[in-house]
Amino acid sequence: MAKKGGFLLGAVIGGTAAAVAALLLAPKSGKELRDELAAQADDFLDMASDYTEMAKEKSTELTSIAKDKAHDLSQQAGDLAGNVKQTVSDATADAGDESEDILVTLKEQSADLSDRFKKSAADLGDTAAAAKEDIMIDIKDTADQAGSTVKEGIDEAKPVAEDAKILSEMAKEDAATAKEDLKDTFK
Repeated sequence: MAKKGGFLLGAVIGGTAAAVAALLLAPKSGKELRDELAAQADDFLDMASDYTEMAKEKSTELTSIAKDKAHDLSQQAGDLAGNVKQTVSDATADAGDESEDILVTLKEQSADLSDRFKKSAADLGDTAAAAKEDIMIDIKDTADQAGSTVKEGIDEAKPVAEDAKILSEMAKEDAATAKEDLKDTFK
C-alpha cells in the first residue's frame, strides 16, 4: 500500500511542479492558464481521492477475511484442546477404576493372581490405545479443518487482492493519461 500511496503522491507533486513550470513558460494568458490548471488539479485530487477510497475498501475486506479465519482457527484449536483434555480425563478415570478392580480382585483371588494381572494390564493397554486413537483422530480432524479454513481464507482473499492489483494498474494508467493531458495543455 505504501508504494501505491507514494506513486499517487508523486503524481500529485509532479502535476503541481508541471503546473508551476507551465505558468512561467506558457504562451496562454495567465487567467486562462490558471483556470485550466485549477481544473486539472481538481481532476488529479478527485482521482487520487477515488483511488485512496478504493484502496481503503480493499484493505478493510482483507482485514475482515483475516479476522474471520483467525477466529475460526482459534475456535478449532480450542475444540481440539477440549477434546484431548476430555479424552485424557476419561482414560485416567477408566484406568483408576480398573486399578481399583485389580486390587480387589487380587485380594479376593490370590490363586489366579498372574492371570488377572495380565488381563488387567491388557485392559489398561487397550484403554490407553483407544484413548491414543481418539486423540489422533481428533488431531487429524482438527488439522484437516484448519487446512480447509486457511484454504478458504486464501480463496476469499485472492479476488480482493486481484481487484486491488487491477485498481493499481488503473491508477497508473490514469496518472499517465493525466500527465499526457498536462503536457498537451502546455504545448
